[in-house]
Amino acid sequence: MRTIRGKMLLSFILALVVTVGITVALFVRLIDDILVNQVKAQLHGQAEKAEKILQDSDISRLNNTEFKYVVKGMMLNADYLILDASNKIIDTNDDKGVGTTFRYALSGRQGIAVLHGKKILYTKERLSGRPYSIFIYAPLSSLRALYGSLMRTTLLAIGFSFFMILAIGLLTVSRVVRPLNRLKEAVGRYEPYRSQDAFFPVGDTTEIGELITTFQSMSERIQQHQRNQVEFLQNVSHELKTPLMSIHGFVYAIQDQVVPQETGLDVILTQSMRLIDMVDKLLQLSRLEAVDEHWPTSEIDLHTMAEEAALLLMPAANARGVVLKVEGESLLTVAAGEQLFQVLVNLLQNAVRHTSSQIRVQIEAGYPGADWAIHIDDDGNGLSEAEKEAVFQRFYTGPNGVTGLGLAICRQIAANMDAELTYTSSPLGGARFSFIKPAGRLSGPGG
Repeated sequence: MRTIRGKMLLSFILALVVTVGITVALFVRLIDDILVNQVKAQLHGQAEKAEKILQDSDISRLNNTEFKYVVKGMMLNADYLILDASNKIIDTNDDKGVGTTFRYALSGRQGIAVLHGKKILYTKERLSGRPYSIFIYAPLSSLRALYGSLMRTTLLAIGFSFFMILAIGLLTVSRVVRPLNRLKEAVGRYEPYRSQDAFFPVGDTTEIGELITTFQSMSERIQQHQRNQVEFLQNVSHELKTPLMSIHGFVYAIQDQVVPQETGLDVILTQSMRLIDMVDKLLQLSRLEAVDEHWPTSEIDLHTMAEEAALLLMPAANARGVVLKVEGESLLTVAAGEQLFQVLVNLLQNAVRHTSSQIRVQIEAGYPGADWAIHIDDDGNGLSEAEKEAVFQRFYTGPNGVTGLGLAICRQIAANMDAELTYTSSPLGGARFSFIKPAGRLSGPGG
């Protein structure tokens, strides 16, 4: 019974057995009460009958053939005792008892008692006009004999109902388990490189249907992840191949003395540094996506951090004649400072490469729906609609791009800090990249 089908069937059968057992017990109790009450009423009627007989004649007229009654279509005989005031038996249908004293304790005028070691139903009435009492009784065993036909009919009805309910339960369990079995088979045959429509059954609004829909959604995410991985490997191969081919080509060019050694070594050094930078960023991005790393948090001043990042990029900005300034008031927050500083530096590097004449870093407290936001604006050409999301993808390089990994790393850092990195058009006419800390969220893993 380790399968769901077996457990459901076992639970269903146990529930049926308990229900049938309780029903039979209650039914037997009910029938017993009904029959006992009927027999009590019949015995009381026989006592009244005996009193009428004795009003017209003497005691010798009584005999047990007079006390017949019918219960559920069965003719039964009642026995009797005539008792005097001292409970001495002066007449009975069994002459052996005449003259003896009736010594059995009774609980009332009607009820159940034990006589000669057997349970009986009895009624005891005083005879009007005479100093006697009549005690009419019937063995309880005769009453039990009436159960046979009733119980047979009852058990047949309950047995038929039991098997009908069991059959319905088997059908229901089969219908419930069937989609689970199809889902199990579909998961067993699932391959992420093939369309999921070829595997999974169609979901519906039931719980199992919602489970199937969840598996379909999960398979789509797996397929998308696999496509991303394949694309990533292809892009990595392409991006790494370019500097490697340059290094390889200039090595042979130096050997063949096609280019001066100094020129060739400069190209090899540049391309090798580009290769090292690309590998470092790939490793960082892979670690950000795969490892739940703990980043220590501390209280930092966002305005001071932005000024430090701007100071670091100031020489490059001055070389291109770009004005770089930081605006906004001091704003204290708790965040993973090292990672946030890396994002600022990376965004400022991109801004310096793509701006025309000015860059503005703005610290904004109480940003709509957020605790705070940092905006990096430039007056460059901005991005087209197609580039707004593509720019955050790996190896996407626009004009003046380097590895195409910087913004992908920045967005992943933002995600790990429970923040958002977005692109919008800048008031300066170019691009605006905003690092937004939504309200009520932590500022980094473990922070």
